[in-house]
Amino acid sequence: MKHFEKLSNLEQSWGKKQSDKPFDPNNLDIESAKAFIQEYIQPLRAELSDEQIPLESSLGRILSQPIVALHDVPSANNSAMDGYAFASAALQNKNLVTLEVFNKQFAGQAIESEQFINFDPQRHVVRIMTGGLVPPECDSVIAQELVAIEDQYVRFDTQGVERGQNLRFQGEEIQAGDVILNKGKCLSASDLGLIASLGYRSVQVYRKIRIAYFSTGNELTPPGEPLPIGHIYDSNRFILLGLLDSLGCIGIDLGMVRDETDLLRAKFHAAIQIADVIITSGGMSVGEADFTKTVMNELGDVAFWSLAIKPGRPIAFGQMTNENHSALLFGLPGNPVAMMVTFTQLVKDMLLYLGGSDAISAPFYCAKLDGTRKKRLGRTEFLRGVLYRNSNDELWVRPHENQGSGALRSISESDCFIILQADIIEYVHGQSVDISAINN
Repeated sequence: MKHFEKLSNLEQSWGKKQSDKPFDPNNLDIESAKAFIQEYIQPLRAELSDEQIPLESSLGRILSQPIVALHDVPSANNSAMDGYAFASAALQNKNLVTLEVFNKQFAGQAIESEQFINFDPQRHVVRIMTGGLVPPECDSVIAQELVAIEDQYVRFDTQGVERGQNLRFQGEEIQAGDVILNKGKCLSASDLGLIASLGYRSVQVYRKIRIAYFSTGNELTPPGEPLPIGHIYDSNRFILLGLLDSLGCIGIDLGMVRDETDLLRAKFHAAIQIADVIITSGGMSVGEADFTKTVMNELGDVAFWSLAIKPGRPIAFGQMTNENHSALLFGLPGNPVAMMVTFTQLVKDMLLYLGGSDAISAPFYCAKLDGTRKKRLGRTEFLRGVLYRNSNDELWVRPHENQGSGALRSISESDCFIILQADIIEYVHGQSVDISAINN
């Protein structure tokens, strides 16, 4: 990974450009942190490598080249339903017409020129199935449930019947040469179907970024082992495992490390050699031992910020280097909920951006707040919330009763984060609030 502009220099220049919102590392709003990180990692994003992969392996991958239509969709005029194709000239201002069934046309069946040599637009119709090619002599389709059938004849009322109805015209959805999906699009299941419908067998995507992660702290014990008094089981790595997997990244679990300088240094050295990004949990809060911060500073250019959010204030961001290798760093809080808030509200978007995505922010939705809430001015708060609908089918959200930063059960029992904006100090019952999915 290339080296970037020194963080302190970028902080100063970035702060001058953002005169309406000064860069304050001790009270940094989350949107400013995102904007700063985006600018910092732009040089790396510009050098992303890509690869061609089979379409069936591309779910969740990010396009490095746009998808361009190779042909029209539909490729020819065809019927939108089962019915009878006819020429509108046969209507002749009549209220009721009777036409003879001349031929049949099924989906996937080609039209041979000799098939319709004797077709008379004034008196013939063609029995046609959904998707069947419409003969060039016809310009409309009448649904089969609107006709009466007698032997080889059909009769229907012409009221409301218009030229071109129930036809899907060549190129009406997509025309050859149209850009269908842009570079930077994260591919969904429907995208795969769309790409397949255009005849593509493979796609060009950015390579997956490699993310090494580990937990720090003397109090941590691996799940499955006896738990000493005063210790806790390490849950953060398993949260990160799921979060990274959902983003389509290559997650590399480096386990746990005690708060000892030599052990931390060795762990960072190993991570830098194999990853594009390192994510740690623990060792960021004021009052904790400075082992993690000391090693981070020793090995790289790292900034330590206090985000204007709750939970999840302390965070580190920067670049770490070992010999000829370097990696970006996100140092997250050790409390599980605080770590999850900082990841989902900040780190996730930045990883998507680093991986080539142009759509990095998950949508916010609105619900009515069940209860009242007071908060500190200038700080965005993220509450765990439970959604429900009242008798009027209105969407409401109730804050979970346990909002502690270490209360993992409350995350599992909640549907969303309730976002209390920085510039509002009091929310009243029934007030509209933004919500975002916990695992989006």
